This record gives sequence, structure tokens and C-alpha cells, in this order.
Amino acid sequence: MVRLKQRYIFFDILYPPAPPESSRDKNRDDFYGFSESQSSALLSLHKASPSTINPKTITQTTRKVIEDHFGDVGAGTVGLSLTVKYFSNKTSSGIIRCSRQNHEMVVAALSLMNNIQGMNVIVRCPHISGTIRKCQDFSIRRNKKMLLLMKDKLNSAEQAAFYSNFQIENDNPSEIPDY
Repeated sequence: MVRLKQRYIFFDILYPPAPPESSRDKNRDDFYGFSESQSSALLSLHKASPSTINPKTITQTTRKVIEDHFGDVGAGTVGLSLTVKYFSNKTSSGIIRCSRQNHEMVVAALSLMNNIQGMNVIVRCPHISGTIRKCQDFSIRRNKKMLLLMKDKLNSAEQAAFYSNFQIENDNPSEIPDY
């Protein structure tokens, strides 16, 4: 019996601010916040996904993007091996499983995706692994580091609530490796 080799792709969905509709300077403050600090950029881009974005819609949108950019051959080779194994609306991140031969095509399709359910999005793929466990470990480390960077924006009372909700000790974000 032959073992099928899979790849697990960790992805996250970012929500950029909407471009100004009528005047050029209307929403300039939304874009100005990116240059203030890393935590303000994180707060601007990382938002909870609406409930309309779920694993089924992500799978359908990814398959549609693969078909649009790689044609019938691309859609046929990826086929049924593409599944969303995990997606969290709170963190807007998830894990997709695909075959080992086609993981580059899936990563390219995720990077080319710019619209899910009528919302402008940016999809990033910061990690690819051979096991779902390593993707989960990466996700935990990464989310912990982002939470520690974002907590700097809170005052002392909000930080106490932050620590009680997430049960994170006073860690140093520089000790957590970048990936």
C-alpha cells in the first residue's frame, strides 16, 4: 500500500482598509496608521472574519482561483485533495491540506486571491509543513507573538483583563522566534 504524501499550508487572511471612494484624502488616516508602529499595523490588518467566511467558502474560492489562473489542468490536478482542515474566524487563520505535488499551485492561488464573499482580502501563507502538528505549533507561536505585540497598546487595567483572558505570562516577544 502506498502512502499519500500531503502538505499542510498555514494561511492568514488580512483585511486592508477600503480605498477612498470619492476624494483622495478622505481615508488617508486609515493608511497613515501603518507608519506609526508595528502594533498599529497589526491592529489595522488583523481583524476577525465574518461568519460568512468559513472553510467551505475558502475551499470554493481557492478552487475557483486555481481554475481561473491555472485552467482546467490546474483544477484537475489539485482536484479533491484540497481541503481546509482548520479555520478560525477569531484569528482569521487556517490550515489547508493538499497533495505534495501541487502545494506550490495552492500557495500561488491563495496569494492571488483578493476577494472572498465580496470582501477585499490579502491572503498570506507564512508556513508550509508535512504534518498538521507542525502547522499548529507554528500557529500557536505566531499568534502568541502577535498578541504580545498588540498588548503594548493597552493601559494597565486592559492588560490585566488581557492576561486573565488569555493566561499569558509576561513574556518577552523577542524570545519568540520569527518565522
